[in-house]
Amino acid sequence: MIREDSFHRVVDALHVKYVTASLREVVSPSELQATLEPRNILLLVNKGIFYAGKNFSQLKPGSCYFMPAGTPIYFRHGDAQRYTVFGRDGFGSSEQRVGYVKLLPAHADMNVLSDVFTIVAFDVQVYGAIPFFATLELPCMEMPADEKLQMLLKCMVQEEEEKAIGNERQLSNLCDQLVVQICRHIIAHRDYGTAFEKVSFLLDKRLVSIIQYIQNNLNGDLSNQAIAQLAYVSKDYVGQFFKSMTNANLQDYIEQQRLEKAHQLLRSSTESIQEIAQAIGFKDPAYFSRRFKLKYGKNANQIRRDSSIGL
Repeated sequence: MIREDSFHRVVDALHVKYVTASLREVVSPSELQATLEPRNILLLVNKGIFYAGKNFSQLKPGSCYFMPAGTPIYFRHGDAQRYTVFGRDGFGSSEQRVGYVKLLPAHADMNVLSDVFTIVAFDVQVYGAIPFFATLELPCMEMPADEKLQMLLKCMVQEEEEKAIGNERQLSNLCDQLVVQICRHIIAHRDYGTAFEKVSFLLDKRLVSIIQYIQNNLNGDLSNQAIAQLAYVSKDYVGQFFKSMTNANLQDYIEQQRLEKAHQLLRSSTESIQEIAQAIGFKDPAYFSRRFKLKYGKNANQIRRDSSIGL
């Protein structure tokens, strides 16, 4: 078992990026079945009925539900005999989502509303390179009612809506505090103890150098020979070294990083699909398209049209 002081060191090295926060009401009951989100999501049940987990246990008002990026989500909005079910991709677009949940103003009158929740999305990396919660391989988890978390989420929704001077800095600070509270919850529950063992490799400087190099050179030479020089190991051993530390095949990891970068660029840039493919190291656009669809279940054009958060 990794010592807590090592976990603290990793938490101190986290880079947190705020994405969005909003207050929402259920318009029509819906169900998410093994939905995958590219970002970490924390959901607060303000009031009403919500269910989570494969067994769809009811969440208590005031409690939170944490969904680490890439972890299959099982969730029901509202209460019904039958739900409209969405699979891996969640709501297909923001236009589709508004038929099931709608945005509310930060100071909405809760007395006249039914099923209401707050949602915050964010990215967390170690050393600006390694996805933190994905590394821990944590399941989605319920977090009991906590006044600090509730206040943080409320403040984030207000900041998002008001967009006053210093708005981005304030949201960044609030999101940092949010991630610290989640980490404290994790380390306080020994059920997640095995996840801490995965943190140990994050303290190895050789691995950090490799991952940062990959992140910064997706369109460059990422052969085993080039990467081996960073870890001061032979090109024949570097793959084994990487897998022993991460339980992932090195070249599979590189392709995954390239595809995830492409996914991000498709949502945020105006470059053509061919330009994006070349920018992340795919010389053959047709091969890129095949690999991309295999990973995401949609082609690049479909992803470009979808910039919504599934919940």
